[in-house]
Amino acid sequence: MLSKTSIVITGMLLQGEMNAYDMLKMIDNMNMQYWHPIGATTLYESCLRLEKKGYIEDTGRADNKAVYRITEAGRSELKSTICELFERLDYDSVWFCLAVMYSGILSKEELEEEKKKRSALLDEYEKGTIENRDKMLAAKVPYIDICAIDRMIQIVQMEKETLKKL
Repeated sequence: MLSKTSIVITGMLLQGEMNAYDMLKMIDNMNMQYWHPIGATTLYESCLRLEKKGYIEDTGRADNKAVYRITEAGRSELKSTICELFERLDYDSVWFCLAVMYSGILSKEELEEEKKKRSALLDEYEKGTIENRDKMLAAKVPYIDICAIDRMIQIVQMEKETLKKL
């Protein structure tokens, strides 16, 4: 599975060839610094690592800087990662955001299948989490001990809404 930064890099390269500087500008334009900051050093190191794994390649079109494109192996790995992210729940909601952002790599049918799997997971998780919260409320547990559970319920509900819009 790709790292968050690798998902962003390979996902951006789905749009076409670009150098690391252009990627940094795109990341900045997306205001990503608020939810998944990626610095220049991290981006450059990740590009080198992805190139070494054969997921991206330098086109050789510029003498003084690498211009990257995604390879078929990179497309395959990104697609596999996106599917894996749809099929798991994580307290870190950035993973789901990335899965949605780059879900365009999936065919319409694949996306519908992944949405069904995600919906089933969310329904099951939400049901159990609400039951747990309600038991705690009935036992008069202070809200400070329950607030993280409420946050997760809200995240699940937001993700369900996102799936409907996809």
